[in-house]
Amino acid sequence: MRSAILLCLLTLAVTGCGAAATDSAKEFKGEQQKVAATVEGLESAARADEAGKVCTTLLSGALLATLKKQGTNCTTAVGDAFDDADTFDLSVDEVNISGEKATAKVTSGRGSSKKTDTLDLVQDGQTWKIASLRAAS
Repeated sequence: MRSAILLCLLTLAVTGCGAAATDSAKEFKGEQQKVAATVEGLESAARADEAGKVCTTLLSGALLATLKKQGTNCTTAVGDAFDDADTFDLSVDEVNISGEKATAKVTSGRGSSKKTDTLDLVQDGQTWKIASLRAAS
């Protein structure tokens, strides 16, 4: 069984030609911008092959605990997901916040390979962290 984070990253991974990253977080303000910046952080970490950064700064404690309970090493799982993807091209289209929970509608890929998913995030102090991925319906 694949771990939740591996599935999340593989779902957001896009194969194909690379393109320069754009920062869609700039299109938001306040807390919405912080949520979008977390998603952009995932894209940046993927492009820089920084699996450890994803585990230490972008994932919620609950998601990390789930991985540990499954016997999955987060850095290894994220690194494997990065290795499986040719490029990461993410754009935050919409952010909704309700208290300490948020959702980010994210488009990955380009052209005919575009896909939209929803990331669930939770507030952790002044930052937002990725809690799970809900695949597009």
